[in-house]
Amino acid sequence: MSSIIPMQLNLKTAGLQIKQSRLRAGISQAELASLAGVSRATINGLENGSINEIGVNRLNRIVAVCQGLVSVREVTSPSIRKSAALELSFPYDWSNSAMPDALLIDKVVERGLFEDMVKVAARFGTTPLRRSIDKFSAKNRTAAPTLNRMLGNIEKALHAQA
Repeated sequence: MSSIIPMQLNLKTAGLQIKQSRLRAGISQAELASLAGVSRATINGLENGSINEIGVNRLNRIVAVCQGLVSVREVTSPSIRKSAALELSFPYDWSNSAMPDALLIDKVVERGLFEDMVKVAARFGTTPLRRSIDKFSAKNRTAAPTLNRMLGNIEKALHAQA
């Protein structure tokens, strides 16, 4: 009589390893979920230890994607954060070196440092800066005059250089 030996997989440990791989690669839960063909809720549940059961195929896809992320990350040189490359006065993207340009611009506008806004305008132009200022000003009306004055001065300086 042969007995079946139950194989237990510690999903909490797997979830922590998945989270570490994802963070090392600098991608969001949503991005990992998309790459693995699962929901963001599945990734979140694994990483936070709230999932007790998962199909082997789904878990295998997630692990395979994570292994691919790690190997790509090890082969490539670490990326320089955009805030460092632009020589901004604050590390706006310290927690996410893969931050989209629009989000970086939003963060610069929120902080409202003229020097950083100048550097962003020089790199990305004044149109994305204007969009971000308009969006921020709609929620923070008291900041609108100052931000618009700064942008006006930046536009004048850039126009004078042309």
